[in-house]
Amino acid sequence: MHVLIITPVYPHPGSPTEGLFNEQHALALTRAGIQVSIVVCKPWLPNGLAKVWRRYYSLADLPRIEDRDGIPIHYVRYLHIPCYKWVDLTIASCARSILRTVNQANWSKQFNLIQVNDAWPAGLAAVIVAGVLTRPFILTMHIQDEERLYAQRKGATLYETMMRRASKVITVGRPLERFAQQWIGSAQKSRLQRIPNGVDLFGVLDALREVSSRQNGWGHILSVCNLWPLKGIDQNLQALKHLDNMDVPWKSYTIIGDGPEKPRLMRLAAELNIADRVHFHGRLPHRETLKEMAKADIFSLPSWQEAFGIVYLEAMAFGKAVIGCWGQGAEDIIQHEKTGLLVAPKDPSVLASALSRLLKNPDYSHKLGNAAAIRAREFSWERNAAEYLHLYREVLGSQSAEHGTN
Repeated sequence: MHVLIITPVYPHPGSPTEGLFNEQHALALTRAGIQVSIVVCKPWLPNGLAKVWRRYYSLADLPRIEDRDGIPIHYVRYLHIPCYKWVDLTIASCARSILRTVNQANWSKQFNLIQVNDAWPAGLAAVIVAGVLTRPFILTMHIQDEERLYAQRKGATLYETMMRRASKVITVGRPLERFAQQWIGSAQKSRLQRIPNGVDLFGVLDALREVSSRQNGWGHILSVCNLWPLKGIDQNLQALKHLDNMDVPWKSYTIIGDGPEKPRLMRLAAELNIADRVHFHGRLPHRETLKEMAKADIFSLPSWQEAFGIVYLEAMAFGKAVIGCWGQGAEDIIQHEKTGLLVAPKDPSVLASALSRLLKNPDYSHKLGNAAAIRAREFSWERNAAEYLHLYREVLGSQSAEHGTN
């Protein structure tokens, strides 16, 4: 079986950790015996402009073709019109670029089906691509798109068409499942399925072997995320100040990741008079991030818009006590007071209480962490690949039945 995966995010030379979960998924599929080809959709702009525009710096000198771990990866560029203006033009440009690459690579008669990650722009473009190539496509949703995309009439029409044409719509967690259900409708609920992402258990074991000792003392807290407002890093900072006011000791707070919120967060740490214990590491290679997880005591990410949250799983695999938010993807992973703690979003005082419970009772934290490590093993990439293989066969079987073939 040959699957063409179309995705907007995938690790590349300019951003080695971008969409790492998509690479781990693709590698798991190949280990399951599936042939995989990747098309990565990226906006086009002049190389010189990309080098001076921080937002697009990682796209400078982007290769056209790569072969990594035996998987061919083609990067296609499309004309991106900002702010979802003239969405049909952006999507048409993306679709043309994908079709051109597929034809040049002579894939059009080789692959059996298309798997596309997320709606913008890949999923919307896949409607055109699948129609031209007469192949079924599966939509996997990792994030919820901005409302301004589908709030406009043209965007809503494209979104509805995508949801209707997809043979299956896969979501990685319950928040996205609820969102997708609004578009699919109860009559088509059978086309909707939830398949969680996995965790790199081998990477966790390698990191544990490489980390010979933990940090001094108890009370080292860690977050790993893009620094966006919805990730709740400011909530962690305010909660840590609450702990100081409650005379609950903590050693350090390490933040791995980068993004537009970083300057504001650094100012906030200084204003709260805790900057000497808060460490901004920026983006790190995945292996280095895992090492930091191995050394931490508690993982806290009070994100209030999290479709799944692989970082929770990674921390749990290390046997760490984790904190996430109710009503988000973390709820699919963390069993409250069994494998971690869940708190109400956007409430630093409640978050401080949860951190206090863990910091004041290391035995309780270790108990949660040990249960978390067992829970994390349920989310292997091998299990993820097996569920997708079953899904592929179901979709291809249905297509054969529709066309009266065996």
